[in-house]
Amino acid sequence: MTEKVTIKIPSHLAVYVKAETAATEKLAVINGEVSLPAAEWVTLLFFLCYDKNREVQAAALAAMKGLPPALAGEIARAPATHPRLSELLAKLHPAAADYPLPEEDRQKDAAVSMDAEEGAPAEEEEEEEYRSKYQQAQAMGVGEKIKMAMTGDKEWRSILIRDSNKLVNGAVVKNPRITEPEILTISKSVIQNDEILRVICQNKEWIKNYEIRRALVLNNKTPLPVALRFMGFMTEKDLSAMAKSKNISSIIANQARRMLSNKKKT
Repeated sequence: MTEKVTIKIPSHLAVYVKAETAATEKLAVINGEVSLPAAEWVTLLFFLCYDKNREVQAAALAAMKGLPPALAGEIARAPATHPRLSELLAKLHPAAADYPLPEEDRQKDAAVSMDAEEGAPAEEEEEEEYRSKYQQAQAMGVGEKIKMAMTGDKEWRSILIRDSNKLVNGAVVKNPRITEPEILTISKSVIQNDEILRVICQNKEWIKNYEIRRALVLNNKTPLPVALRFMGFMTEKDLSAMAKSKNISSIIANQARRMLSNKKKT
């Protein structure tokens, strides 16, 4: 028998995990559109990984996997973090699973550290680097953030894509170092900046990726003419799923039904 685990969640977060809450609201919080402290956001992701809606499940898990390792490690080690959440973070981010050692081992480890010139292990240095970037972002002006969004590394992109300023988060997709997996994650997200999706739709290399095209079709923020055009590339299996989905535009769902009907006639 599976052991039942009870984890308490603050009342102001409970609305996001209720079965009757719309998937769009859950996806919004998953994609960082609701301003929350990092620890609360990650706790919500943990709950939503077990949501009954598969799209919500997949998005929550993708967000957990996409956490900067230093942040994942920091939350996993926090005393207030539930052990089950710590375990999941350790599985998804093994390199960041630098958990506190038992007292006896911690004393041995401290003795070894004292002999080292630098004193701090590499993992702690990486964690400090991430914290530094996040703190820097809070103090930056819009112009500085835009510049960093267009030139920074993956950690900078993961921080600035969630910025509330559309000029800042829009600049992230113009970064020449951004990868297709990052673009796929963005394409699946519920975002308020339509310009981001327009930039993705106009990039011929990115839209060669079938998963990205499908994500754009399913995203209600994608310009409708583009979404309808991309539907011509969808497999029958995906069209069937779209025809039954209640979480996408009714226009897309109806078009999927028409396309399936036409395929049966031919």
